[in-house]
Amino acid sequence: MEPLNETLDAACLQVFGKISAAVSHDLKNVLAIVNESAGLLDDLALRAAKGIEIPPDRLAVATGRILKQVKRGDAVLKSLNRFAHTTDAPILQGNVAETLVLMVELAGRHAAMKELELTVTPAETTVRTCLIYLESLVYLMLRQVIETLPRRESVLLTVSVEEGAVAIRLVNPSGLPLVATESFPGAQEKALMDWLKVDLRTAAGEIVLRLPLDVTSH
Repeated sequence: MEPLNETLDAACLQVFGKISAAVSHDLKNVLAIVNESAGLLDDLALRAAKGIEIPPDRLAVATGRILKQVKRGDAVLKSLNRFAHTTDAPILQGNVAETLVLMVELAGRHAAMKELELTVTPAETTVRTCLIYLESLVYLMLRQVIETLPRRESVLLTVSVEEGAVAIRLVNPSGLPLVATESFPGAQEKALMDWLKVDLRTAAGEIVLRLPLDVTSH
């Protein structure tokens, strides 16, 4: 059997690789649109140099597209930066709902490809745990959910405190299965759950993760 720490490292490395690949695809698309718009501006500049009048709306469209893509790229990089900084310390205090929002954003490209709507309800609940492990578990779970659900479905993610533990609940309003139970959790997810002291419950259209408020107290 593979040692636990090696399984945890492999899980985090896999998540980092998947997120890096998704971010690089997003940034490549951003640069492609910026390059196309820059080419249009270059053409307009050449026409203006020849004394040809340039309609202001054409300039506005090109610059507007560039500004939109700059904001898009900035948002993607900010999410990646936040994810990277959760490795700053082994144990950190973090807002659970904000962690879910971050992982939904990083999984957004894959959700968008299937037109899935992932919505996180804001909450003030915090946990003291290894955030990179929690993020990795949530990301792997979200990818399973995205792969399992049909197109144009939705998932609501909520956070609450129940019986002294944090409950992360994913619900599909249609009651469809969110994961394939024969493949989730796999070895990596189980290793993360063991370290995080997570209790997993699945039902029709629902997944519930329960974890301690402070992993160091268990």
